[in-house]
Amino acid sequence: MKRFLAATAVAVAVATGAVLHARAGKPAGCTTIPDGVLTDSLGNPLVLGFDQFGYNYQAHEFNGTYDSVDRVLDGKYWGQSGDFVNDRLRMKWSDDWLSNRDCNGDGKLDRGARSSAGYPTISQGWLTNHVEGDYDSDNDGVEDAHYTWFVKIVWVGPSGSLWGQYEVIQEVYNDPTAGYHGLQFKLAAPGLGLNDHWTQ
Repeated sequence: MKRFLAATAVAVAVATGAVLHARAGKPAGCTTIPDGVLTDSLGNPLVLGFDQFGYNYQAHEFNGTYDSVDRVLDGKYWGQSGDFVNDRLRMKWSDDWLSNRDCNGDGKLDRGARSSAGYPTISQGWLTNHVEGDYDSDNDGVEDAHYTWFVKIVWVGPSGSLWGQYEVIQEVYNDPTAGYHGLQFKLAAPGLGLNDHWTQ
């Protein structure tokens, strides 16, 4: 589980630290993905629908693997190898986490609440991760155990326990081999809550 949680924390960091931004609709002065000029951190144009790595920025969604989350298909996760690299990872996020348009003119997808002055460069809102994979439970070289993991993360502002500004508000982990079954914890309100709920 440690290996998995460490890898997942990095996957969430990728979603948080990506150099991309976007929003629904097209307010005056905003550039959208269909305009064809927004790019990822490597300079590749963003496209409608899922790209080769599993990102669909228009729909606020990722459906790929740890290998593809860094937008480099090299059998590694940010240069790190391990049996988790090919585990399935699905992420969904709110518009305030990572928008699908550029309204501040920097050529990247916007982050943070539109009402925030100057469009902050930090992701606000929420993100979910859902991971599913297999691993070698007894070090005999055979992936003989299966797990699923789901987590909800919300922006809380300064003093959050995750990366200084975020909180994990729900974690569900199923791994019968390791003895984990279902809900590990859940904080406060059902769903993802309202941003005001977490930032007060």
